[in-house]
Parts: sequence; structure tokens; C-alpha cells
Amino acid sequence: MDITKKMIDAKLLQIAEFEKQYGTNHGQTNVYAMKKYCTDKKYRERVKAFNKASLETIKHYNKYGY
Repeated sequence: MDITKKMIDAKLLQIAEFEKQYGTNHGQTNVYAMKKYCTDKKYRERVKAFNKASLETIKHYNKYGY
């Protein structure tokens, strides 16, 4: 799935509304991670690489029956 600028902007708007309601010190690590994902290209690249490596590891374990 390709993530578009429009999708990122929509998610940032949702985060802004959430933080408006609950403040920025809400303790929701998934909100912090999503905000960083939307604003940092290098972070998105690292997430993509991690997900790819995880998938390859799972494929290996399934292939060889670990």
C-alpha cells in the first residue's frame, strides 16, 4: 500500500484533534509513533525496512518448520 501525502495529512489532523482533546502529555505511545511516522521520512524508511525483515524472518521459520 502506497501512502500518499493526503493520507499523511489526514492522519496528522486526527492526531492534532486527539491532542487538542487530551493534551500532548497523554502517554499514548502509538500516537507519538504515528506522529513521528507522518513527519519523519527516515523513520518511515526504517519502519519499512523493519517490517520487510520481519516478514522475511517469518517466511524462513515457516519454510523450515521452526
